[in-house]
Order: sequence, then structure tokens, then C-alpha cells
Amino acid sequence: MSVRSIGIFLAVSSVFLYGFGLPGLELNLFVGVIVLVLAAMMFTLGNGSLFFHRNVLVSLIVILAVGSIGILLDRGSTSTYLTQAFAISLVVISSTIVIAGAGELAAKIFPTYLALSFFFALIALLELFLGLFGVYFEWLTPEIDYVFANVHRITGLAAEPAHFVHVMTPSVVAILISAFSHRLCMSPAKASVIVISYILTFSSLGLFVIAMVLLAVLFWRASLSSIVVKIILGAILIGVFSAIPQINTRVVDTYDVLASSEVENVNVSSLTIYKNLRVAIESGINQPVFGAGLGGHERNYYKYLPALLSKDKNFNDKDAGSLFLRLISEFGIPFTVMFYLFVLALWTGFPDRDDPAPIFWKKLTSTAVLFLVIARSARGGNFLTHGFPFFLVLYYSVYSSLKTGDLPRAVYRMTAKTAKPL
Repeated sequence: MSVRSIGIFLAVSSVFLYGFGLPGLELNLFVGVIVLVLAAMMFTLGNGSLFFHRNVLVSLIVILAVGSIGILLDRGSTSTYLTQAFAISLVVISSTIVIAGAGELAAKIFPTYLALSFFFALIALLELFLGLFGVYFEWLTPEIDYVFANVHRITGLAAEPAHFVHVMTPSVVAILISAFSHRLCMSPAKASVIVISYILTFSSLGLFVIAMVLLAVLFWRASLSSIVVKIILGAILIGVFSAIPQINTRVVDTYDVLASSEVENVNVSSLTIYKNLRVAIESGINQPVFGAGLGGHERNYYKYLPALLSKDKNFNDKDAGSLFLRLISEFGIPFTVMFYLFVLALWTGFPDRDDPAPIFWKKLTSTAVLFLVIARSARGGNFLTHGFPFFLVLYYSVYSSLKTGDLPRAVYRMTAKTAKPL
């Protein structure tokens, strides 16, 4: 096995290791970050050259620059900004070193992720099986959330069910999309293990993602000729998912708290959405252009949220619990709009069953990451965790290689060795 192959394995493995962090550090340095940096170092040594995606680095500079404006306007914390900027830069640069330097092996990145997703899911199902007999490992399942009898929500190596969903969303989306393309991306047995484990998190976010994928397939992939039929089927699908208790409770509670502002007896997820939505709205009204700056959501949280709401149960006061809400709070409305337009512009479209294998896999990867962005926009405001920057860099790389046939790169050569583009 070559050094670059080992580097790819380490880089992809890092996605699954964010459930573990180094204690006592303000930076909250996750094991996943350390492994990713090691992978980047291996690529640098293995390639004999230091590869970057030039446009990725330019985008990083723009993000940090826009994120600093709120800080310069004294809306956020300088120390928090510097900490966040360092961590984001470290992860993005490491990701682009790996992906740009992978050369002909870059095609193995997403299949490697799918393979590791199977083992990640297998561990989670083993955890659930042992739990049926009252066997638990505290380091693996520190908190147990029972659904009924001895059946509990699985987390595997993730810290909580929603984090498991973040890690596994690209693999589940890839399985569903490829299945509807009549070209399954992995064996039915392995695909079943992944999807079943995803559902058994009993996470409303996971069910939301599945519903979104099915709706997308219905309207863009299905061959039904009548738009009326599609709308009716879509309404039925939404109704079925809304009847699921995990989704129904959150939908009803969220609607009630938004309509009445009464927070008594509201579930934690809905209360978190409500609080951070209010903060984002106030931020959008009072500082619409630039926001509070990178890392500034926490200051906004206690600035704009009434004291009665901010005095207890302050979940996600640092990351807004949502990528969309955090972007508005920290970067402002124009940047948020540009971010989502940029993401949509880079999407390569759904894969077709007749696509050549390399193009099929690139489109499948692109679509899987697009739905990851959607999932984290609904719930998941941390910019670093669960390989999100890594997937975004991969998303751009796939687009660039498919649309232009090349990756704009800055290369610092230590030898004459070069790598081919994705």
C-alpha cells in the first residue's frame, strides 16, 4: 500500500472520529482533526510536493476576511475569532492538501468513505444488540436514550444520534440515489446495514433527510408525466413522515412555540430551534450586512435573546444548532445568500444509470454532499465537525474536475513528482 493510499484512508477515517476530543483545550481539538493533519503530512511526504486547490484557498481567505468584519466592528470576540479561524484554516488546508494531492487515487475517496460507513454502522448495530441484553460500554454509550423496552437510540462512535446522522448522511443519500438510478453503489447487504442503522437513531434529522431525498427523486428523477400526480404523491409522502412520532412531536412543538412564544413543556430540539431562530432574526434586523463575525453567535445569543429565555437550557448558544442560522448571525444575510447560491452552482446534478463509471461516481458524490449541506442547514451549526470542511472541498473538487477537466492548483514542489487531477 502506497503512502498516498494510507493518507486517503486516514483522511477519510477522520470523518468518523469527531466523537472523541482532547479534554481541557479551549480549541476543542477533536481526534478527527489530528488524524486529518497527519494524513496531509503523509501526502506531502508521499507526493514530494505540496498541492493546494487555489480556489479553495481563495475562498478560505474570503471567509476569514468577511468573518473578521464583525469582529472589527466590536460585535464578536477577538479571541474566539482567532481560535475558530485557526481551526478552520487547519482543517481546510489539510483537506485540500489531501484531495488535491491524491491524483489518480482521488476516485477512491468517496468509495473509501462508503466502506468505512459500513463498519461505523456495524458498530452501532452491535451496540444496539448488546443493549438488548443490558450490556453497555460507558465510553461508547455515555448516555442511553430508550425508545421502548431495552431498545435505545444508537449512536455508535458518535457523541449523540444527530451526530451519527451527520457522519452517515452522505452514505445514506448515495445509497438511496444510486438505488433509484438502478445502479447501487455498494452491495445490498452493506447498504441495508447503513440505512437500518441510520433509521434506528430515531433522529428526526435523519428522517428529514430521507424524506428530502425521496421528494427530490419524486420530482426530478421519477418518470411520472403529470405534475399533479407528483404533487399528490409528495403530499402523501410528507403526511406519512409527519405521522412518525419523532417528527410529529418536533413539528407540533416548533409550530406552537413559534406561534405563541410559550416555551413550557417544549421539547429540547424545538426550543433550541426557537431560541436560535430568534437570535438570527434579531441579528438579521440589527446587523444584516456582516453579522457578529466568525465565532460571534454566542455574543448575539445573550445580546438578542430575552433574559427569561437565555437563563437556562442554553443549547447550541455557540453554533446556533444550524448552519443556516449561524451564517446569518455571524456573516450576515448577503454572505449567507451567496454561500447557498455557490453551493447550488457547484452541484453536478443527479447521476444517470448510463453515465460512465467515473462521471457516475462524481455526480453521486456531489449529490451526497449537497444533501449533507441541507442536513446541516437544518441542524448542525459547527463548522468543523464530522468532516464537513473535508466534504465541501471534495464537493468543489468534483465539480471542477467534471466541468473543467482540471483543478486550479498552487504547487510547492520538493521533487519533480506531480499528481494527476481528479
